[in-house]
Amino acid sequence: MAYRPLEVVIQSAQGLKNVNHFTKMKPYAVVFICKDNNDPNILPDTKTTVDSDNGSNPIWNFTFEFKINIAKAQRNRLALVVKLKSHHKTHSDKDIGDVRVPITELLAEFGDADATAEEEDDERKVMSRSVVTTSDGTASEEGTLSFSYKFGRTVEHVPPANRPRLQVPPKKSRRHKVKKVAKGAAKGILSIMGTTLAISAEEALTQGLDPDDG
Repeated sequence: MAYRPLEVVIQSAQGLKNVNHFTKMKPYAVVFICKDNNDPNILPDTKTTVDSDNGSNPIWNFTFEFKINIAKAQRNRLALVVKLKSHHKTHSDKDIGDVRVPITELLAEFGDADATAEEEDDERKVMSRSVVTTSDGTASEEGTLSFSYKFGRTVEHVPPANRPRLQVPPKKSRRHKVKKVAKGAAKGILSIMGTTLAISAEEALTQGLDPDDG
């Protein structure tokens, strides 16, 4: 299977809706890959740091990396999703809004072919997308999210994070090891005793004595 690394830098947002109303927001972003039809995310989500200083205009410059299966991206219409939230200490965090961009769109902007020139390896695309907020069941756009991204070269192997783990035999306890050693020692002692008795009996027969007579 062909994979391409995707590096995304969530840079900043501007003009976000203040969902706190009376206090300054402390926004952060949750980033993941999911199907474009709102199915649950298929790659684990990750978070930026919380910006406690800039309110509705947060700055993060936080980098994320994903391994994208190109065939699945083109067939299942995978999407990059950024959910913006406001952090709270005393109660649950509030949703600010989200941005959803199809991976096929990112590929089309960046180019499907692998970079061949060395200077292209560091090429990044910069995007700004409107943040979609939902209030009383009605969606509207308020604020923008800025991010940059780049795709790496195609690799024809399963990324290490997706490889199945090897089955490792469970470790045996120390008590089991002690029992095993004791059992082996007991067998050794019995073997020595049996050999000694056999030799004594043979010597007694050689001397014409009954072994039971001592």
